[in-house]
Amino acid sequence: MRSTVLVLSLAVLGCEGAIVGLGSPVGPAGTSGGGGAGSAGGGEAVNCAPTEALDPGRVTLRRLNRAEYNHTVRDLLDDATSPANDFPADDYGHGFNNIADVLSTAPVLVEKYDLAAKALAEAVIAKEATPGQTTRVQAEDAAKSTGTATGEFWNLYTNGTVSSQVNFVTTGRYTFRVRAAQQAAGPAAANMTLSLDGRQLGAFTVTALQASPAVYTAEADVTQGPHRVEVAFTNDYYMAPADRNLLVDWFEVQRPGTVVDPALARVMVCDPDAAGCPRTIITRFGRKAWRRPLTTAEVDRYERIVTLAVADAEPVKAALALALQAMLLSPNFLYRVELDPDPTSLAAHPLTDHELAVRLSYFLWASTPDEALSRAADDGTLKDPAVLEAQVTRMLADPKAKTLTSIFAGQWLWSNQVEDAAPSASTYPNVTAATKTAMKLETEAFFEHFLTQDVSATGLLGSDFTFLNDTLADHYGLPRPGAATLQKVTLSKPERGSLLGQAGVLTVTSFPMRTSPVKRGAWVMANLLCQEPPAPPPGVEALPLPVMPSSTLRQRMEQHRADPSCAGCHALMDPIGFSMESFDGVGRWRTMDTGGFPIDAAGTLPDGRAFSGPAELSRLLKGDERFTHCMTEKLFTYGLGRAPARDESCQVQAITHDFADHGHRLSALVKGLTKSRSFTHRRGETP
Repeated sequence: MRSTVLVLSLAVLGCEGAIVGLGSPVGPAGTSGGGGAGSAGGGEAVNCAPTEALDPGRVTLRRLNRAEYNHTVRDLLDDATSPANDFPADDYGHGFNNIADVLSTAPVLVEKYDLAAKALAEAVIAKEATPGQTTRVQAEDAAKSTGTATGEFWNLYTNGTVSSQVNFVTTGRYTFRVRAAQQAAGPAAANMTLSLDGRQLGAFTVTALQASPAVYTAEADVTQGPHRVEVAFTNDYYMAPADRNLLVDWFEVQRPGTVVDPALARVMVCDPDAAGCPRTIITRFGRKAWRRPLTTAEVDRYERIVTLAVADAEPVKAALALALQAMLLSPNFLYRVELDPDPTSLAAHPLTDHELAVRLSYFLWASTPDEALSRAADDGTLKDPAVLEAQVTRMLADPKAKTLTSIFAGQWLWSNQVEDAAPSASTYPNVTAATKTAMKLETEAFFEHFLTQDVSATGLLGSDFTFLNDTLADHYGLPRPGAATLQKVTLSKPERGSLLGQAGVLTVTSFPMRTSPVKRGAWVMANLLCQEPPAPPPGVEALPLPVMPSSTLRQRMEQHRADPSCAGCHALMDPIGFSMESFDGVGRWRTMDTGGFPIDAAGTLPDGRAFSGPAELSRLLKGDERFTHCMTEKLFTYGLGRAPARDESCQVQAITHDFADHGHRLSALVKGLTKSRSFTHRRGETP
């Protein structure tokens, strides 16, 4: 019977349209997302039309990538298993793995979707409510450091403790109580503390006397499992005849009532055996899973799965699991669906409030809208500019906005590649896994500072600080901050206070055994100036690595680019890369190269500006308008899942100018993008 119902559930999917093939045909990794050919680039916008006439472009129906899938089921089902880690890797386009046109859906991925949906649905349905807990420990039965029994109390006659290990049956918020009194008195009342695993939960002045003890209370969030609860007497006093002691009768932990697993509570909003409850569950779950309200016909379709399964003797909960599985296999869950009233019309139209909410949540959180954002969409107020800006401000302050660092900046600045880098162990024996982790975290913490502190993001190319732990400080030859975790440290020299001086960037733009001025120069051009160098012509040989170099790497490369087919591109990339030769292949400072020749870090930009070394290059690029324009392009590409088209150059330029007017603060750049016509509107596409 179960297989019959599963076939039926998959047939429901067929009514909605096959998963494979949704969206435009997948093109090469560099193609644009249907908004027109080419990139907006850094050139000046010309003949800009009024805002209401600007082409907002369109985004191909975009499936969730692996990170988005994991984050979505985490927030939808309280599931932390990261099932998408078992999916095929996502393809990249324009430097990011959320580009609509390259997120293909292969048959093997559909199989993985089916397995994941089945496991997720069955896991949440299988969860059971856990009874509440009250655990009381009599003081005389606990572990004591000092004291004696006095009637029903344990008398702590000097500073000491009574404690016990308690098994907490589930994660959640618990109430802690201690029944205690003081015996006699000193100049002041007895002081008592209550601690959990050494963490103080409360401090109390015990004024109650033995004839009328009092109960002292504290609350705390506790994870499931064993924890040590301790009551301590902290201000013993004795000067005859005064003798202040603490009397403890018992202590207890309590979580009253029935504790419902968070995942179960999100789905089982009523008794599934009650009349009408399965429909309620489908309606509410579908609203969250599909990120919009369901139509009556859609609810009917999934309720029919439950009805047919129950008619064939399936338990109601098992039938509901099949319905949930089918909903998790729907394109409405797997894809971020945006619809055009007329798919062939080039006339722009605003997104619906629910579509706008989804764009916002996956841009800022790489996950599904939360309740507050969904309510604004349901109310139809999200399009209001003031409401939209308030939501963006709120969402940026949420911890989930850290995905702008881990995903957006990780892909833009290549910090997500650092731990996979493989510098030669023979050439760089001191680079360990801990070193690479610290390199990655330095770049992330550096970007995070400018995102959260609301200071000018041009500081990415010139600040007097960075973030180090002892491991990375040793690698750089700088004073240790005295911590295993990264700390913000002030720099005495400018070389490290820039992306161009961070070991993570320098390592991933090097070869395993030596630096690569070409890779470093190309990285700066593509990632900081948005001027992607063309691919080398076919048949061009790489620079050979001599056994005994008789000249500097710079001199050998200058000979290498004597080939006219190479000279044009290398003339742009190489001077930038040579300025970073003062750093070796893993980002350590040096004055001599591996051949023992002095480093020549001087260069000239194509516009004639001269520089020497990474600090001077950083200073020049920090003030270059192309850098801030490129930040806009990168965020635009990540936020919309496609590169800006040529027709959108006016919008990109306007966002960049607004970015500058607000002191180049990243929060202003995010808000400028989210209120742009490209973000809030879309159009169809001619056949």
